[in-house]
Amino acid sequence: MASELSLIDRARWGRAQWLIFASASVGFFLWGIINTLGYAFYPEYSNLGYLVTVAAMPLIGDLLLARLSDRLFGRKGTYLLTMILYGAGSLAVVLDLLFVPKGLLQMVIFLVAYGVALFGVEGENPVGLSLLAETTPAEKRQKALILAPNFENIGAAAAAAVAYAVYYLKNSFALDAMAVAVMAIVGLAVAVVLRYLMPESARWLLAKGREREASESVRALTSGGVSDREVGEASPTVGLGARFAVLTVWALANYLSWSFMAFLFADEFFTGNAVNLIMLAANAGASAAGFAAAAFVDMLDARDFTLAAFGTAVASFLPVVYVLAAHAYTLLLISALAFENLFFITFTWFVRTIYEPLLFPTQNRAFMVGLVRSVAISAYTASTYLTASFSAAEFVAYGMAFQVAGLAAAVWWKLRGYDVRMKTLESVSSAVAARGWAGYR
Repeated sequence: MASELSLIDRARWGRAQWLIFASASVGFFLWGIINTLGYAFYPEYSNLGYLVTVAAMPLIGDLLLARLSDRLFGRKGTYLLTMILYGAGSLAVVLDLLFVPKGLLQMVIFLVAYGVALFGVEGENPVGLSLLAETTPAEKRQKALILAPNFENIGAAAAAAVAYAVYYLKNSFALDAMAVAVMAIVGLAVAVVLRYLMPESARWLLAKGREREASESVRALTSGGVSDREVGEASPTVGLGARFAVLTVWALANYLSWSFMAFLFADEFFTGNAVNLIMLAANAGASAAGFAAAAFVDMLDARDFTLAAFGTAVASFLPVVYVLAAHAYTLLLISALAFENLFFITFTWFVRTIYEPLLFPTQNRAFMVGLVRSVAISAYTASTYLTASFSAAEFVAYGMAFQVAGLAAAVWWKLRGYDVRMKTLESVSSAVAARGWAGYR
């Protein structure tokens, strides 16, 4: 069976890969829409408790749904569960905003419904990354792990554009949120069809001892033929504990600076539809980064790509520092800075979407990806409280400091880590003989 799994790494791109890639991409697109939904509605009830609730809800989804995917439901089965969750949550949001008058009850119902949707869509992320890693041919794996997650940025940009247009026409944040929720329901209908047709992960099936079904999945994944191009074997130099640690540092750097320009900085200096415009600019920058990263990621050693990503992310804060010093808070300039800052920070996210599903073994892959994210989400939730009184200058220093920490971890990985390009998934994710907790040799 191990020889059959190696065929997946050398498979030519075919119908099964298109279905899986499209299914994962739609899921990330919906994640972008649903994430933006919470921030689009935030000005209606601007308070810290609202922000903390929105920040904290993904934590359970990342851990529980990822564990269920590894242990019981598989990748395809968990997808069906997550669709029910965010479909029901999005529908409840629409009904709440249509029929419940503005007030405390509307906000509570919105947060419960939105929390259910966010629980589902966030919990789907580790599953989607695991599925892509386990089913994509090695030749196209890194590109797929960039382009599919990039649909989160595209979805967020689309949602921000709709929110901007609706607010411009109707001057209502509630209508903003309802329009975005309707977008999520439409996207869900597409996801249902794609996920019904796609195959289950052969690697997950084999890890569960379901060899006959795994063989059927391999046949589906290799129906387009198998390439003669050689796929190498990695020689991991870093143990699972150290991999978890460095991935966690990268996740902290990414989470704790991601929404800086897109949401927090915009809300510091602007109100009304100007906030939607800055969100749109930031998410457009993130979307552009996905296409740029995919164009050259395979040209570089993955360790060099990581160094470049965190180095440019740190540098992207320098124009923001200049603008703060000059007190040049024009809408056009802040929108341009939001585009530039999130363009470069997004490269650090793609470092994570490549490494997180590749560095852990199949039997615990989704849960470990979710665990890395849960640490960062917990820190982000706590950060929402701790930074509530920060000035714009303090926010800049805060975000920049975490990106510097990410850069330091990238330097460590360059010295101690290993390349993951064009390698079999089993070799990239295998353990090494541990020396202490870190386990590098």
